[in-house]
Amino acid sequence: MHDDEIGIARWRIRVAAGAGVALLAGTVAVLVFPIAVVVFAGFALLGAPFGFGVSLLVWSAAVSGAMGVVSSAGVFAWSLSRAEHRALEMVRAWPHPGSPPAHPPPRMPPGSYERADRLIQGLAIAAGVLPPSCAVVIDDAPNCMTVGRNPATAWIVVTTGLLDLPRTELEAVLAFEIGRVAELDVSLDTVVYACSARGFELWAATFGELDETSFLLAPFAVLLTPVVGGGLLLRAAALRTRARLADGLAIRYCRNPVALARALRRILEDPAEVRRGDPGNAHLWLEYPHTRASRWLLRTHRILPRRVQRLERLARLG
Repeated sequence: MHDDEIGIARWRIRVAAGAGVALLAGTVAVLVFPIAVVVFAGFALLGAPFGFGVSLLVWSAAVSGAMGVVSSAGVFAWSLSRAEHRALEMVRAWPHPGSPPAHPPPRMPPGSYERADRLIQGLAIAAGVLPPSCAVVIDDAPNCMTVGRNPATAWIVVTTGLLDLPRTELEAVLAFEIGRVAELDVSLDTVVYACSARGFELWAATFGELDETSFLLAPFAVLLTPVVGGGLLLRAAALRTRARLADGLAIRYCRNPVALARALRRILEDPAEVRRGDPGNAHLWLEYPHTRASRWLLRTHRILPRRVQRLERLARLG
């Protein structure tokens, strides 16, 4: 059964990657097509064998499509290769991939990283899976973010607020995240991040706070509207998959559904939200940092409460 689930997860990852690349390729092709028509028409007037009418349109469409596929595949490959580095750098996690050896930030509570790393290493060994790397974010909101193209490159980022949970509850949350890494659920989230994060970040920079920068970025944001819309669909699919599989994974890996249910209830009822959660990385967090758009379009404010209620019923706490 486990191998079947891994196979299905790999299929979902390929579909998400293909959909993201195809959407970006289509957007680029549509933008390039009018330029290609003008260029080929100019060459045709100079005697080149491109012709006019249908022949001109076919040449233009072929070149535009090829440019779209090549450029989108390159952008996706580059974004995916830097996904962990970019995600951790954006939330100011310590350490992050490629960061030079250094002392922890001055405001980080002593021993925070060591405690989180010991727990992750021990839980991974107990589960018989490859231990993800660990990083810490200075933030009072109890939450964690998990990112990684595969189990070998995965990172679990915990907030200092999450480290304040009782040990059994913290272990349950970390065990659940390790399970998501092993089942490639996190790999799907990371592919969606590589496909959609840049578009979400551009839109947030353009329309989050209207100023002189907004007018400069607005044309690019408008051109990327199809990419942002497609990113929303990919993110919705990833979130629905997580909501359907999460409870089974939780019980399988943490082996303490009571502690996990209590931890998620504590996280849900805490009023603080992570300061560095943004539209680009929001779906990587355990508790989605809600925006007005995510509430309306993705119904993100209902995902965690429903999970808590299901786990409480399974643990017979409710």
